Amino acid sequence: MLNIAKLLPNEQKFYTYLQQLSSEAHPASLHLKTFVESNDPAARKEAGAAITSCKAQAKTISSEVTKQLCTSVVTPFDREDIQSICGYLYRITKTIEKTREHMDMYKFKDAVELKRQVEVILLEADGMQIMIDALIKGGKAQQIIEKAKLLDELENRGDEILSDLLTILIDTAPDAKQLVLRKDIYDLLERVIDGYRDAAGIALQIALKYN
Repeated sequence: MLNIAKLLPNEQKFYTYLQQLSSEAHPASLHLKTFVESNDPAARKEAGAAITSCKAQAKTISSEVTKQLCTSVVTPFDREDIQSICGYLYRITKTIEKTREHMDMYKFKDAVELKRQVEVILLEADGMQIMIDALIKGGKAQQIIEKAKLLDELENRGDEILSDLLTILIDTAPDAKQLVLRKDIYDLLERVIDGYRDAAGIALQIALKYN
């Protein structure tokens, strides 16, 4: 039975940070879905504002993690692992915000093809929540192994989707400008997908170390 939280009961703050960062990344992914798919300007504006708020909160938490790692004598597991997984979770939210920002900048309102990448991100977000909860509350290592495998498979699916999108884009883009702008959005979403896979890899590493 994996129960890392019992190792150092006085260092609960790091579990709180992990939970908070995962909790910011998850709704940011949900708001991204609304932002991409909604035809209602008010709904898109609200979703965009929510994404920005998630990113701001994640940045504050990430900065606090760095500060606490420098001042804490003991940590529940390796400092490098804490910094890595927190860094990935923050960058996921940051990249979602950058996607929102670029879509607004490019005035994208008809990016229906983005739904495929967003659906992968939502599945990854769900899987990551389960992994973080298992690390914090103490769950079977096998559960974390299975979710890490799932996120790796989802990242592979993301690669396939990106390849399909680029093939279609090259064939249908009306001009070079649209090709470059849309490719930028595709690449940002792929970075989110990769970020979840990388965070899952660190979570798996922690689980195996402390099992």
